[in-house]
Amino acid sequence: MLAIVPVNSPGEAKRRLAPFLGPEQRTALVVTMLEDVLAACRGTASIDRTIVVTPEPSLAPAGMAVLPDPGQGHAAAIELALGHAGADGALIVMADCPLVTPAILDRLARAARPVAVGLAQDGGTNALALRPADAVAPAFGVPNGAAVVVERARAAGFEPAVVDDPALALDVDTLEDLERACELGEGTRMQHFVLTSDLLPDRLT
Repeated sequence: MLAIVPVNSPGEAKRRLAPFLGPEQRTALVVTMLEDVLAACRGTASIDRTIVVTPEPSLAPAGMAVLPDPGQGHAAAIELALGHAGADGALIVMADCPLVTPAILDRLARAARPVAVGLAQDGGTNALALRPADAVAPAFGVPNGAAVVVERARAAGFEPAVVDDPALALDVDTLEDLERACELGEGTRMQHFVLTSDLLPDRLT
């Protein structure tokens, strides 16, 4: 199965953290969270290829397959990447979910018969497994995106699996999200970066 990991450009990423973190800090945070997600992809039994889709290829680690996108948002990037999936389908996972694990991604992949939706904490979609890759149109970055995907799947005649896992649901958009991810993300690159960079000295102890 192909894993697709969309990443926004640094100028667009994590704007809600801008009052607390400077541009370079936000970019570094995006990179470390991406590294955690890619590590989870590498540890799965179900994923054999991974593509990072981004308008800023320099965000991806050296040697990682990168598909440049025109910087028009996740929807366009994902549509572009799905064209590279094979018969075994695709698993899309957002790059700002640093607590995701190989076990969670494998669970999604197994549940995709043909669609499995990974819930976000706000009702959106943080991951989506599709077998085949065109089973249903994704809905990322829209209000109640998970419900949109479920409705589309049912309209196509099948019942999607819904995976509600707290580690996958926590995407880092706000300062409170970042604090919680650091508290729960023992051993993650994201946690190490935040603690060693002293990003939140008055809020994390």
